[in-house]
Amino acid sequence: MRPATSRRTLWLQKIADQVAHTLSDRIAGGDLKPGASPGTREALAAEFVTSTSVIDRALEQMTDKGVLTQRADGSHVVAQAPAREHGFELPAHETLADVVSILEMRLGLESVGAGFAAERHDAAHLGAIRAAADAYEAAATQGEGAGQADFRFHRSIAEASGNPYLLDLLDYLGPLLIPRMRVSLPGKRGDAAAARHAIDEHRAIVRAIEAREPDTARGAMRNHLSRTLEMVKRV
Repeated sequence: MRPATSRRTLWLQKIADQVAHTLSDRIAGGDLKPGASPGTREALAAEFVTSTSVIDRALEQMTDKGVLTQRADGSHVVAQAPAREHGFELPAHETLADVVSILEMRLGLESVGAGFAAERHDAAHLGAIRAAADAYEAAATQGEGAGQADFRFHRSIAEASGNPYLLDLLDYLGPLLIPRMRVSLPGKRGDAAAARHAIDEHRAIVRAIEAREPDTARGAMRNHLSRTLEMVKRV
């Protein structure tokens, strides 16, 4: 009998597929020309908020398709434009409706997840959430890397929720959310007040989780994402 593929393996492959799709779009659109590097493993992992092993999978499948060529030193360069493929992905040029729809989905799921995190977290989870909140505050204050830091904060709460499907969903959406939703993040246009609001909202979520107050945690997360949703609608 053929051994079953683990759910985790399937999700990681889906993330790799999405990274490959995004890089292929850049090549097809002319942003990356033949001979250009798609980026180092480390840089791509940071951009897409995933592991270097997932990036390796994406680069390998693009190499297998002849889109990339691997050099003797292990680095990759663009070989040719990819053939068009269709899969689950946001459009290359998203509309406001696309961004709003993603936020509406997160509003429901992550509010519930925050409540579960308040009920179920352990010391390690709480430490990770606090560290992620600190990292976001530093990034938002400096005006660099806030998108990735924000995603890691929300991911740490999903992990603390104890629901593996919520965590998998955020992991899969990571490559979709971060490149396309930087436009919606507080502080994108140097708005210090908006960045401060987001930092304070994160802190309110952390306090509710620390206090093991599920209703308060759900409300704090809903308030945070609702304000972001309203801000995006005004773009």
